[in-house]
Parts: sequence; C-alpha cells; structure tokens
Amino acid sequence: MTQDIRKKSKELADRYPFYLQVATSVTLVLFILMFLTVKTLEVKPYKPRTEQAVLVEEITQELEEYQEPPPPPKPKLPVEIQEAEPNEEVEEEEEIEFTPTTEFNELEVPPPPPVDTTYEFFAVEVKPQILKSVEPEYPELARKAGIEGQVFVKVLVDEQGNVIEAHVLRSTNPIFNEPALKAAKQFKFSPGRQRDIPVKVWVAIPFHFYIER
Repeated sequence: MTQDIRKKSKELADRYPFYLQVATSVTLVLFILMFLTVKTLEVKPYKPRTEQAVLVEEITQELEEYQEPPPPPKPKLPVEIQEAEPNEEVEEEEEIEFTPTTEFNELEVPPPPPVDTTYEFFAVEVKPQILKSVEPEYPELARKAGIEGQVFVKVLVDEQGNVIEAHVLRSTNPIFNEPALKAAKQFKFSPGRQRDIPVKVWVAIPFHFYIER
C-alpha cells in the first residue's frame, strides 16, 4: 500500500507542470474574453426623462401705499395796527411806478428740476411693471448632476425702464448666480413714477431653476 501511495505521488508530481500550464492557459483566455467584452460596452450620458423648464415669476406682492405727511402750517405773525390820533395828519402814500424790464409769459411753465433720488419698490406711487422678461440658461453641469435651486436678484430700474444695476440678494447655490444676473440685466420695465415724474426704483426678481420629472 505504501508503494501505491508513493507511485501516485510520483505521478502527481510528474503531471504538476502540465496541470499548471493548463490552468494558466485557461486563466489567460478568460482575461482576454473579459477585456474584449468590457471594451465593447458604451457609456451613455445621463438624460432626464423630460426636458428642464425655467420659470420666472413676476412680483405680485401687494405693498402698502406710501402717503406723505401734509406740510406744517405756516406760522402767523401778529400785525400791530397803529391808529392815527385825531389831530395827527395822515400822510398820503406816494405812488411808485414800476417799469417792466423783462417780458413774462404766464403760459410758459419752467420744467421741473431733475430728480436723482432712488426709491424702493414700495415707496413709489406708480410701481414698475415687467414689459420684457428673459429666462436664464440652465447650467449644463447642474443639469447633468440634477441640481435645482433658486436665486433672488435686486435690480435698479432707471427713468426709461432699463436695468442699470443688478445684485444677488439670496441664492441656494452659487452655480445659478451668473445665469440669473445675466438674464436680469436684459429685463425691460415700465418706469416707476413719483408725483407723475419718472424715478429710479429698486425691484426684486425671483428666478427658479428646476428639472421636470
């Protein structure tokens, strides 16, 4: 029995190189097949099921009307009236003639002085209204990553209704700040008025960035 065991051990030892060569060949073939299979796979970029939409909400906040307080009454100065005594002669007032030096036309009214005051939205009598709105571009990086957000932009509207300044009031993600500012500067408004005079007014514009699902 000992001889049989020794004989089998010798046979296994003799066949070991053959078995090792077969195992190595099979492993190499498997690696080659896996490499060829993985190389043919294509990775497609993520596409949302539905297109994204960007909405611009107009300001509908109702603000209290601003009423200016009435001017204070002018102080009345006491006027002393001196009565003439019975024996005192009353001097007659001399008539003074005025010679006009310049011609004055009552129909010509001088133009009002320019107003360089900037008002807040709630402080003007006639508030600016949006005539033209522009939708901001959705950042491609945020769209691919599925990031949504909201930005509030404060703009200064001049006497002609154009946006001359724009600042970010609040933002949920800085990636949306630049597209919101770019869109806000392209807005067009009807000018705000105070006492029927066009004035500069600060207006807040909200921008919402979201992807429809």
